[in-house]
Amino acid sequence: MITMTDELHDLRQKIDALDANLLALLAERARLVDDIGRYKKVRNLEPLDANRWRQVLDNNLQRAQALDLCPEFIEALYHLIHEYSLKLESHSEPHS
Repeated sequence: MITMTDELHDLRQKIDALDANLLALLAERARLVDDIGRYKKVRNLEPLDANRWRQVLDNNLQRAQALDLCPEFIEALYHLIHEYSLKLESHSEPHS
């Protein structure tokens, strides 16, 4: 017989697995951002590309809407991701 505690534990384990996947994806994204930062430094490009930022935000807000996710949450989340990405790009060192 499955108890409420067993069911809750199983659900929490599923969340833990998803969290691990989210973190792995964020780490992969950060590596790509670092690559972009090096690319931009070599070419003397600024870290912020306002048009690209708007495109990323708009595309992800559309995806969020299709997935029935709260747009305010997704916008806040992507603002945090973007701030972190700009820091990474600013501190990327070009390959020698």
